[in-house]
Amino acid sequence: MGLFDLFLKRNILNKIKEKNRIPRLIIYFISCFIVALMYNVLFVRNNLVIGGMSGLAIVVKQALGINTGIFLMLSTMFLLGISLVIVGVHETSKGLVGAIVYPIMVSLTEPLASHINIQFSSFLFEILTLGFIYAVFLGLIYKVGYSTGGTDIINAIIVKKSKVSIGTAGIYINIIIIFLAMIVFGLPKSIYAIFTLLFVNKIVDFVILGNNDSKLCIIKTKNTRYIEEFLKNDFNIGYSVFESSGGIDKKYRKTIMCVVTSREYYSFKNLILDIDNNAFFVTHNCYEVLGGKRRKLIDLS
Repeated sequence: MGLFDLFLKRNILNKIKEKNRIPRLIIYFISCFIVALMYNVLFVRNNLVIGGMSGLAIVVKQALGINTGIFLMLSTMFLLGISLVIVGVHETSKGLVGAIVYPIMVSLTEPLASHINIQFSSFLFEILTLGFIYAVFLGLIYKVGYSTGGTDIINAIIVKKSKVSIGTAGIYINIIIIFLAMIVFGLPKSIYAIFTLLFVNKIVDFVILGNNDSKLCIIKTKNTRYIEEFLKNDFNIGYSVFESSGGIDKKYRKTIMCVVTSREYYSFKNLILDIDNNAFFVTHNCYEVLGGKRRKLIDLS
């Protein structure tokens, strides 16, 4: 990458970071406050450990009696120091806001959490209700471009030293923390914690990505002309056509790419296969579609 390309890339990234900064910060602080409150009400109170430094703080509190907020602040400062030495100022600064704000929010909401005493009909219902609130606002934190620090700093250090992916590093850390929690709190609590972790991750993904209400379809066929006519005249959707070559036979053929709604996908697939039952047909979940020509589900014209 040349100097001009590097400058252009950084300029674009800076513009993205500056865009709507004040509204994003407002959403972040509100979300961080609610996430910290739900952490104290649901996770600390019930000794539920779903990984991360917040989960480790609960284990340490049970084992050594150290307050969760104090542990998060001390561990965060320690991790920031190591991160500065290993990964540098630039990478460390990415998680700096979350690493400072979230531990403070945990400490501030701890007294407030002690006054919240909602009676639920079952522990599972409590997890679903409070876990949902926790996950929605955690998703908002990630969506506006921030984080809660903690294991994000550890992940960056592991990636720098071991060259594994961030996702893999996160999985390894959470497995270790959940295993420690199993030793301290027992297997039943850990089963509830794993269920909560899966539930929270699903809600966070939904908040960040949205609902996959469309399907991206890639069709490689010898009957390109007939399928194009079907898409344009009968199904009335936009599409793109490009040439691609086979990896084995090296023959160039036209490939069609289009997006259909999830409700229409089943009938669409079968209609395409009726035209060419030997078509190479690939489908992928599509979370967001911008621009292009879309089919009207209800034509009011």
